[in-house]
Amino acid sequence: MNIEIPAPGKWVVDPQRSSINFTARHLFGLAGVSGSFELLSGELVVTDPPTGSIVRATANAQSFSSGNPSRDAKVRSSSFLHVEEHPAIGFESLVVEKRHDTWILVGNITARPRTAPVEFAVSSASVSGNTLVVRATGTVDRYAHGITAMKGMAGRHVELELSVHAERVSGAVPRSAAVSHGNSHRKEETSMTDLAKIAVVYYSSTGTVFELAQSVVAGAKDAGAEVKLLKVAELASEEAIASNQGWADHVKATQDVPVATSDDILWADAVIFGSPTRFGNVASQIKQFIDSLGGLWARGLLANKVYSGFTATATAHGGQESTLLALYNTVYHFGGFVVPPGYTDPVKFVDGNPYGTSHVNGNGTIPVDDTARDAAMFQGKRVATITGALKAGLADGPLGSGLGAKLSA
Repeated sequence: MNIEIPAPGKWVVDPQRSSINFTARHLFGLAGVSGSFELLSGELVVTDPPTGSIVRATANAQSFSSGNPSRDAKVRSSSFLHVEEHPAIGFESLVVEKRHDTWILVGNITARPRTAPVEFAVSSASVSGNTLVVRATGTVDRYAHGITAMKGMAGRHVELELSVHAERVSGAVPRSAAVSHGNSHRKEETSMTDLAKIAVVYYSSTGTVFELAQSVVAGAKDAGAEVKLLKVAELASEEAIASNQGWADHVKATQDVPVATSDDILWADAVIFGSPTRFGNVASQIKQFIDSLGGLWARGLLANKVYSGFTATATAHGGQESTLLALYNTVYHFGGFVVPPGYTDPVKFVDGNPYGTSHVNGNGTIPVDDTARDAAMFQGKRVATITGALKAGLADGPLGSGLGAKLSA
């Protein structure tokens, strides 16, 4: 087995020279089927030691090809991959470990849109100049992704064979050097793929929290982050919404804002939640969305992300601080990093809430003012900046993955 450990640094996958081939059984296991997927993108961040390395990749679900047009159409349909709703298949590593003489890449695959664990055994790795070639094999259980159509007739397990060509784009500080020399080593300039990815996930009935969310988004973008503005699903009945003209108008005005899904949380490096206060707590719509993330939490996929929050109330002292503190209690269970604005900018001494941006709307009589907008923009910038720094640091090795990783003192 020829395994050459590449030098620490970032390597970007060349999809044109890489391939994903598969084999499976059908006809009750009596016959085999093989084919391929296209690789859309990928990156490898190699660390020293290599056990902390990170691998991410995205495949094109629509490219499924077995050489049989009828079969391919069936697999792409809603019975299997449902590519119209879920056009991509993602992989993100958790840890790299050596078992006996074999290097194993442990991670998660997300497809339609469930996330399930997978392991790839590296069969070869070689470096020539700035080119890295890696070959690996693994087994995917389609049932784990909720793809259970044609049980028995179509095989449960899919064998994958990967051939990956990657080009080195930057060096990285070995973890041991970073510990020994403190801040004397700096990473090379961050590329576009290293930018912080931030999901601003909010609920707003009459629009106050939505306005704050827009300012949070603007601040994060100003700091160079890639940002998604997402609302959570409405739980109230149409009758209840229609009974309040302001509520009905806002629902109509924001009908094109995408609804948040668990895929958005997987995508994000940081999540900034916005919620009005409901009796000193977050709105039920936000709570229901958070509760739906239990599957991700169980797999450790909510950990090591940055979280922050903002809110609004009808009256002064109406529960702003308690709402944000209640939200942050959930983050502790995630294993996330709470990044509040604190009093780290002059605007916070005006807005006065170190836990997060907040506004009193006087039951709709007090519009969002410049102070609230400035505070929200600052919070977006702060979260984006801290997230970018954390993401760069995690490239030297994942923290708290549940697989034995430790923080360096």
